[in-house]
Amino acid sequence: MQNNNYDNLVDIEKKQERRIKTVKYVISSILAIAGSVLLLSQFVPLINSYLNGEIYKLRESSIVEPLPQEYKDKHLKDFGYDPGISYFQNLLINAGISYQNQYTLDPITKQKKDILIDTSYDKQMKLTIGDLQINNINLVPNVNSYDENIYNSVLKNGLAHFKGTPLPGDGGNSFIYGHSSVVSFFNINPNNPEVIFSKLENAEVGQKVEIVKDGTNLVYTIRQKKIVEPDDTSILNAQQDKETVTLMTCWPLGIGTKRLVVIAERNE
Repeated sequence: MQNNNYDNLVDIEKKQERRIKTVKYVISSILAIAGSVLLLSQFVPLINSYLNGEIYKLRESSIVEPLPQEYKDKHLKDFGYDPGISYFQNLLINAGISYQNQYTLDPITKQKKDILIDTSYDKQMKLTIGDLQINNINLVPNVNSYDENIYNSVLKNGLAHFKGTPLPGDGGNSFIYGHSSVVSFFNINPNNPEVIFSKLENAEVGQKVEIVKDGTNLVYTIRQKKIVEPDDTSILNAQQDKETVTLMTCWPLGIGTKRLVVIAERNE
């Protein structure tokens, strides 16, 4: 009788051990699957973003317009780069471009006008790219990009104009930047102003960029979109006698090993 009881106890213990192993296995499997899904939700969009960029670069290299290669060779020259200095610091070094003997052809009057650098301007502007559903986003002028805390506080609510470059409407090339995010986050927050420039990945030549400044609506047309290395400071260059805005965000989206740049020319 005692042997039977002992055998029953052994059987019960073995069954409990099997149940515990089964529960552990199920929990481990669920955690492994959940982890894999989480990783894929980040990894797949990044790969997709990277491939889209590479495809766009191939497309750009196979066409003559909107910027012929001879134009690029002549006007989009590098300033040089110190890899020991941060990205924005390198841009700041080159932001103090001399505009001596340079001018912009005013698209409205067709007259030459000097390129103005107004570092005291402090009125908030608004930026819209209707085709990308970027609507009336705050654009803060003359953001001091030496200080990460300063520009990050600005970018939480919209976009930043890079201090040291012309303001929109003042001739030359106005440089505007904003954050991007990985696709999984952006899909949940598609209209979050902090990551609204993620939508630049879908920008196309011919789309309109509108900037409201001092009650005036300045309209630009996208002429170029490209992926550049972080050491490429030529994006600050004036586009010959054209009045332009250069829009920049990190790429692949949310990572920033390179930069996604969109250049738009002011309309007549």
